[in-house]
Amino acid sequence: MRHLIYLLLFATPLLAQTNADIYNAKVPEPVLIWHRVADVSPGLQSVEAAEFSPDGSLAVSGGKFGYRVMLWRVADGTLLWQSAHESEVECVTFSPDGRRIATGGEDYFLRVWDTATGEQLHSMEMTEAGFDGITWSPDGRYIVGGDEAGNAVFFDGTTYAEVARINCGSTINSLQFTADGTQLLVGGNIQTLDPNGPGGKTYTGFAKVIDVARRAIIQDIGEQPGSIKSVRYSPDEKHFATGGFDNKARLFDAASGKLVREFTDPLKIEAVAFTPDGHYLVTGGHAQSINFYRLSDGELALRLPMARVEYIDFTDNGRLMLTSHEDSGLLSCYLLQSNTQTRGNYQQIADEQLNNRDLKGGN
Repeated sequence: MRHLIYLLLFATPLLAQTNADIYNAKVPEPVLIWHRVADVSPGLQSVEAAEFSPDGSLAVSGGKFGYRVMLWRVADGTLLWQSAHESEVECVTFSPDGRRIATGGEDYFLRVWDTATGEQLHSMEMTEAGFDGITWSPDGRYIVGGDEAGNAVFFDGTTYAEVARINCGSTINSLQFTADGTQLLVGGNIQTLDPNGPGGKTYTGFAKVIDVARRAIIQDIGEQPGSIKSVRYSPDEKHFATGGFDNKARLFDAASGKLVREFTDPLKIEAVAFTPDGHYLVTGGHAQSINFYRLSDGELALRLPMARVEYIDFTDNGRLMLTSHEDSGLLSCYLLQSNTQTRGNYQQIADEQLNNRDLKGGN
């Protein structure tokens, strides 16, 4: 199968001190900017994962069939460098300072790259399984890979030595730290033998929270139907969302682990994400669309057609959304229009954001 990466460019969210919204809280308004090829293979093309650099100026993608790790300049879609694993690249992530990239592949290797040059700085072969998910802690202290043996494997973020291994199930597909790095949310599946199941197995999903200092699981939402493919915290970290192969995204209270709301897509869900302004939960998967659900009322605000979705990532400021997709090898950029002119608050927002001398009492 081929994968498609879509990159959505959002208008700048309002600075915290202005207390007004910049883009539409009722219906998002995306406009296509550009397409680029993001996986190179003589046969099928696919992209398993993609992520923004911390400042949003770069994006890294990992290819399924071309085995490529590719670094892109976001402003114009220029390919800056490419390197490769020896088999499928499953997951990619930037260090908090943006100077390094960590990737995991089906060659059972964790690899670390220099962002500026593409030089491979480190490689470590895993003995048990490859990684399906990877993340870097906000303080840079740890790289954590979620492997296909159900382990959250902690590596030192400087020496790359393994420092801890916490088993959570059979496979970990997705991970995210809280902003302070004290907790780690993981999602995946538990597999049991079943001659009538796909591949002779039955898959049940899980989402669990790990206390990083204690190296212990402190919260478990219980078994979920089908594999959990993606987990994400809301911007205020009061909730987290899961998306899985039972066609549902679920919103949970982060403190209690109780289910708050369900969102149903037509087919399996591969990815979930929150818009950084907190307006929408965004889902993508086999239904060949990205779906924006309003968190204010739980209703579907927009279904944007595109190839099957594999992964979704936002820049911290909310301007950009990067997603990887099945069934093609493209990188695409969209603009989500602001509506400040229509609402009449453009000038107020502009004056608060601008540093013009005539607005600050200069000559």
